[in-house]
Amino acid sequence: MYYELLFVYGTLMSGLSAHAFLLDSEFVAHGILYGAKLLHLDEGYPGVVEGEGRVFGEVYRVDSLTLSAIDFFEEFYENFPEKSFYIRVKKPVRLIPFGDFVDAWVYLLNPTVAGKLSFTEVPFGNWKEFVKKLIKL
Repeated sequence: MYYELLFVYGTLMSGLSAHAFLLDSEFVAHGILYGAKLLHLDEGYPGVVEGEGRVFGEVYRVDSLTLSAIDFFEEFYENFPEKSFYIRVKKPVRLIPFGDFVDAWVYLLNPTVAGKLSFTEVPFGNWKEFVKKLIKL
């Protein structure tokens, strides 16, 4: 079994609805993805697209079975990326507080899908905090 690093920024983060996928995975550190914009989709979950900005999240060490399960959850089809909702790509992520950069998998919105969605840009790049503020409204 091999292990990979995975950067998560939404419902897969600790304390959120899909974190169960990562219960058997090792938390590595908090992280920052640069060159990305975080979006809150009207459907109630987040997505990331390339652009100016940064996204805060968490980095986990995951095994191949966990990664495959999350691929299914995120509607990523490795053999048919054009039909995927999210596309899984490797990106450099800065670990907090260490400052080191690591290459980690991250799920980006498929550009062909992103243009068709209604969303609100999350200006500070932290979806967990954004959702907390929405709930207080």
